[in-house]
Amino acid sequence: MLSIGLMSGTSMDGIDAALIETDGTPHHLQTIAGISMDYDPAFKTLLKAAEYTVRQCQGNWQMAVVRYPEGIRDYLQYGLHISQSDITAHYEVLSTYLKNSVPHPVMDDIALSTVVTHSTALHTQLIKQLLQQANVSAQNVQVIGYHGQTLFHQPDMGISIAMGDGAALATDLQITVVNDFRREDVAAGGQGAPFAPLYHQALSIRDNQIPLAVVNCGGIANITVIPNDNPEDLIAFDTGPGNALLDQLVKQRTHGEDSFDKDGQYAKQGRIHENVLEALYQETLIKNGKNYFDQLPPKSLDYGDLKLISALNTLSLPDACHTLAAFTADSIVRSLALLPSVADNLPKHWVLAGGGWKNPVIYQAFKQRLQAKLGSDTTVYHADDIGWSTQYMEAEIFAYLAVRRLNNQPISFPGTTRVPFPLTGGTIHQVVPKKESQNMKLLSFYGGLSKNI
Repeated sequence: MLSIGLMSGTSMDGIDAALIETDGTPHHLQTIAGISMDYDPAFKTLLKAAEYTVRQCQGNWQMAVVRYPEGIRDYLQYGLHISQSDITAHYEVLSTYLKNSVPHPVMDDIALSTVVTHSTALHTQLIKQLLQQANVSAQNVQVIGYHGQTLFHQPDMGISIAMGDGAALATDLQITVVNDFRREDVAAGGQGAPFAPLYHQALSIRDNQIPLAVVNCGGIANITVIPNDNPEDLIAFDTGPGNALLDQLVKQRTHGEDSFDKDGQYAKQGRIHENVLEALYQETLIKNGKNYFDQLPPKSLDYGDLKLISALNTLSLPDACHTLAAFTADSIVRSLALLPSVADNLPKHWVLAGGGWKNPVIYQAFKQRLQAKLGSDTTVYHADDIGWSTQYMEAEIFAYLAVRRLNNQPISFPGTTRVPFPLTGGTIHQVVPKKESQNMKLLSFYGGLSKNI
């Protein structure tokens, strides 16, 4: 069947959409088309402020709805380090953007519900562009896998919130939508992430690439070790930061003028400070009083778990960026020591996916460290080099998982999310005729919550 996947990652740069054909197995899996949309800088700031606010409210959505206007001002001050005298002007820019973007906004101030509405509308718009590009009718697409925008992910609290209106998306496009992928996994005691491993394995089986390891580097980095074609033997976990800390640092140091270190332009000019690198291991990722880097997988992270440390303030912007780039690369390789069962038999072939590898400093540091650990005969490829898509991989993942959800096939396993048994997941939104939907109250968000809030 034809399936569309949607992804907006933790970096909040924009949306990717991908069209695939599959029956939910590696033996019938074809990628067809992909398309991307960059967010307007104002909307990216509104999303980051939503993430900041929900985090400050510890995942309490109702409280975040009330606090959002104040949360925006706090994010401008403490997240982007905008001066007090300039905050009002910045706030007005954001308010004007939102009012001009959403038809007939019923608000006097910026509302979180309006941000959700606009986010969903942008996803709808991108899908229409994808269908036009691929010359495919919406009637021929069986399902959409809608990841949504993650704002808060704390499985130990039983909460994982991803923003987006799946019911509205289904109604607007007249295509069945699956979203809320993490709810069942978290409710069953799993980490609710990562969900990429099953798709990585499917591509590996299809292309006869096993054994293989895949490293995805977005805001957060995660690894999938694929020893064979049995999904219950998959090993996967979040290793630590991808671009998240780099993005935070650059945004703070440039007061939001730059949102990331494009092409490693800052990092290339700097050098590693080994003492700060080791301090990052000790201070930047403490969860529930424990150092994340010492915990055995499976395990997962939230963007908000990653903290910039004070030692970085002693470094120039180039040196801080280079040190953080090295930290990303080094933490991925160091994490391999947490895999005692396969440590002596790790794959010699590695595939890199995700936007983080566009930073050449991260890429070179990773390749150097990996080959030093596993041997110079270890091969490292970008996903595009072997016919996979670096850009659209994550969108394809949720297109694939949506089909598996319709087929009631598992999408997570004990070795990938620590769920106690193979489990499917995702909320199915069937098509409601548009005339009927006008009389229905649609949810303005969805959250992968194992409890109601």
